Amino acid sequence: MKFLPWSFYDQLQTPSSMVILKSVMVLSLLLSTAGLLTGVSTKTSLLLVLFYQGFLRSFGHFNHDEMLAVYCLAVLAFTPCGDAFSLDSYMSKAKKKRRAFAYAYPILLMQLLMAWSYFSSALIKLRVAGVKYFSPDNLPALAIFHSLDNLHDTHFRLAFWLPQIKAWLPFAVAFILMWELSFPLAVFWRRLRWWILGIGIFFHLSTLFLMNIFFPHQLAMYLIFVDWDQFSRRSPRDRVSTVTR
Repeated sequence: MKFLPWSFYDQLQTPSSMVILKSVMVLSLLLSTAGLLTGVSTKTSLLLVLFYQGFLRSFGHFNHDEMLAVYCLAVLAFTPCGDAFSLDSYMSKAKKKRRAFAYAYPILLMQLLMAWSYFSSALIKLRVAGVKYFSPDNLPALAIFHSLDNLHDTHFRLAFWLPQIKAWLPFAVAFILMWELSFPLAVFWRRLRWWILGIGIFFHLSTLFLMNIFFPHQLAMYLIFVDWDQFSRRSPRDRVSTVTR
């Protein structure tokens, strides 16, 4: 943000200017999603989202739940993500064909980014809090603190129930910490992948009701782990037989 003068931000911090900025950003994201002008729209989406996030976090509420999405946008901006399932591919007469690695490594990279976000989160907790992180009073105090403030879209009160079971909470906290540390296994072992992702869905839903903290962008990006090629190759008959079994 230091590259631009403060006079620019004075002009930007008006209702009409912010509507224009968000409209252009959403339009660019829609073009990227549809795969239209992919080479340009993915890069403009990255720049606009990065600028908008920096602007919002510098002058408003600070959080980190969209950071992984920003990193994934950076991957998509510089990889051939519009070669197949896109409007560019549909309208192009000459179909682009690359080695499978060109399409596989961006997916692997985004999976590794997600795995690192969870793994590093566990490391930071251990580095900052140490064994105090497993204190029976830690989770109830943190959950009640977030339930009492007014900076969240939701205001659930289940956190006030936690002190009644605080003797069991260190085991739950330790389990979640081990889950975060083991998340990289979801990248390389398919048998563990769905267990790890399933625990992740339960974890994020529980933080919503207990702490009024939700990570919908994180949950949406779990779709990175779906093998869409294998899914598309399966015929409708195979799907019916699978459901029957």
